[in-house]
Order: sequence, then structure tokens, then C-alpha cells
Amino acid sequence: MKSGHSLRQLLLGWLLPPLVLLLVAGAIAAYQITLSAATQAYDRALLDGALALAKQIRIENGQTVLDLPPVAQQVLLTDKYDHIYYLVQGPNGEFIAGHKGLPLPEESPLEENRVYYDGFFHGEQVRIAALFVPSETGQVRVLIAETLIKRNKLIWEILLGMLVPEILLVVATIGLVWFGVKRGLAPIERLRKEIAARSQHDLRPVQGENAPTEVQPMIEALNALLQKLDTALGAQQRFISDAAHQLRTPLAALQTQVDLALHQKNDGDLRLTLQHLFAATERTVHLANQLLTLARAEPAGHLPGEMQPVDLSQIAQECAEEWVPRALAKNIDLGFELESARIIGIPLLIRELLANLLDNAIRYTPAGGNITVRAMVQGNASVLEVEDNGPGIPASDADAVFERFYRIKGSPGDGCGLGLAIVREIARTHNATVEPKTPPTGQGTLMRVIFPVLPDSLPGKPT
Repeated sequence: MKSGHSLRQLLLGWLLPPLVLLLVAGAIAAYQITLSAATQAYDRALLDGALALAKQIRIENGQTVLDLPPVAQQVLLTDKYDHIYYLVQGPNGEFIAGHKGLPLPEESPLEENRVYYDGFFHGEQVRIAALFVPSETGQVRVLIAETLIKRNKLIWEILLGMLVPEILLVVATIGLVWFGVKRGLAPIERLRKEIAARSQHDLRPVQGENAPTEVQPMIEALNALLQKLDTALGAQQRFISDAAHQLRTPLAALQTQVDLALHQKNDGDLRLTLQHLFAATERTVHLANQLLTLARAEPAGHLPGEMQPVDLSQIAQECAEEWVPRALAKNIDLGFELESARIIGIPLLIRELLANLLDNAIRYTPAGGNITVRAMVQGNASVLEVEDNGPGIPASDADAVFERFYRIKGSPGDGCGLGLAIVREIARTHNATVEPKTPPTGQGTLMRVIFPVLPDSLPGKPT
């Protein structure tokens, strides 16, 4: 199932992009303002230079000349950052003084006697102020130009001076928004953690008094659902208890009576009938016990408090007393290779799991066969294995054998097809996995149940 965006992502997605856009728009506006201010300031300085040159224009013998002493020219052209150029042209465009080749204005001013424009001179971009000075011989053009070094320097200084506080303000705003969203969603996050920390057995109402008002209806609906589930599971538990009482007692009595009848002297037909009745009763008892065990193994069949530290080797030793005689009765060598392997589980269910694995192994292993039970720790897992040299499980049936009432075609014995289904349910209850494998010998079945290991039983940890 594809998950949607979190509420935090949605809120930040709506709040942060506009802040970034405001920062960009503010930077552009600040650049335009600083560029215009710097341009106007330095244009006025250029105009002052042009006016100073215009005052030095003289008419001598009908000729326009620039009376500019060398010292004054040196002062005019001296600048710490930029190169300064000038050009004075007569009414007919004749060169009077300055630097030849300086870009000329494309047109004359319409209202004022000055114009500002950009150009290139000696491979550098320059800003030029052109002053049109009327004289006795006609209009004289005075051009003064400078490179853009100190202009650009001033623009960046002003721009950084405006942007740094703005950036800091936006960063602080983003931090406040992030903090505000996080604090605002904290009650929901606590509620999420509380629900996530629960097991499937904890159906207590969710405590959401501190949650936002907008979330209260959802909490109420969730609590109503939990109440319905608790009622349904309680009814199921009562059914299991009633079924255990109603089924086990009369069936056990019936089995006892039939067993007594078999030991009495009867004719052959009656004895054969009683034998069949005994076998049918035995299968019925086995089926009833398997059904009750399966119901017990399901998640609703037990409480969280039943979980406790369990040692798989100890469980195997306890089962040996019951299953070794059954194996010997069928001339099967049942062996145990056990080392401490501790888990968190329900002892009764772990015994049922091992009992079903052993029951299957003994049922389907031929007389004279071998069965080995192992408990061990491998890496970060505790492993319980039951290996036999029986007919094995075909690869095509490896998954199907865990379905309820499924039996492999042509398999011997009188099983009811619930043993491995019970094993799988118990494994799920303990967050374990069941793996059917073929033994290294290539014959039989190796059932591996892999449990999460109890932390303090890892190698190097005290036990």
C-alpha cells in the first residue's frame, strides 16, 4: 500500500516554499534598488568631472581649445579603483583633447544638455557621461568615462548588507516554523508511538485527552473499534473454554470406555467393531485437540502477560519424556542435540509447536528411521530444528503443507492436516519463521523454526 505524505510534510510544504520565494523576490528587488542607487551616485560624479572640463574650454583665435594644465589632468584621471577617460570634441566633431576612440552617444539629449550611457573602451566596459556645452563656435561635446570596478564593488557591498540580515531572518523563520510544526504535532506523534508500541493483544482504549481537537473524533472511532474487537475476542475465548470443556471430557470418557471394552472377552466381530470405534474416537480426540490448539495459537488466543523468557533446550528436554516412548514404540531412534537458546515466548505454545513437529516426524518416518531435535543460537537468532529421514516434502508442496487440513497426496498415516498450520500460527505469534528444508543427506525433512533471540543470550552477554 502506497503511503501518503505526513502531516508535517504537508505543513512544511505549504509554508517553506513561499518563504524561499520571498527571499528570491527580495534579493531581486534589493539588487535593482542598489543598482539604481549606485548608478545614480556615480553618474553624478561623472557629470561633475564633465562640468569641470567644460569650465576649462576656451575660444582662442576662433578655435575651441581645452585649457587643462597637466597637473589638473593628472588629478582628473587619478582613481584608486577605475580607469578614467575623457574626450572633448568641437562643434563639427573635431578632436580637441582627451582619448580618441571613446564611444559617442547615439543621440543628443532632447531637454537637458547631458546624457548617460554604457560602452566599451580598450576592451573594458565603461560608463560614460556626455555633456553638450554651447559655445561661440557651436555646441561642444565633453565626454568623461570610467570603468565599473567600484560601482560593482559598491553594488555587492550594499546587496550583501541587505541580503545577509534577510537570509538570517528567513533561516530564523524556517527554524521557527519547523519548531512550531514539530511542537504542534507532538501530541499526535506521542499518540502514534503509543499505538505503535502496543501488541495485537492490547485492546485498551487509546488515551487521547492531550491530542488536538481535530484528532479527537478519530480517537473516539478507534476506541469504538477496539471495544468491538475486545468484545468479539472475548466471545471467542469463551467459546474456546466452553469447547474444551464440552469436547475433551466426553470424548476422553468415550475413549476410556471403548478401551475397557477391548480388554473384555467378546467375539471377533464385536472386537473388530470396537477397534474401529476406538480408532475413530482416537482420531476425533486428536482432531478436537488440534482444533483447540490452533485456536489457542492464533493472536487472540493469549494475553501479552503470558510472554516470558523460555529456553528452547529446556522445552525439548521436557518433551523428551512424552515422545521418546512413542518413537521407541515405532522403532525410531529419537535423538537430541541441545544447547541453550533463549527466547521470549509462551512455554505452553512452544511445547505445542515442538509436539506437532515431533508428531509429524514420528507419523511419517518409517520404522527403523532417525529423528533429531536440535536447539541452538545462530547469529542473532535462536533456532529449533526437527530433522527426520522420512519421505520428505516435495518442493511443490513446501508452502501448501502449512495450510489447514492440507495433506500431501499419497502420504501415509491418519493425520488431520493441522499440525504444520498450528506450527505456523505459533511461530507468527512469536515473530518467528518456519522453513521446511531438505537435510544435508538429501533424504527426509528438516523443519527449522527461527526465533528472535533473547538479547542477554547473545554470545558474550551474561545469561
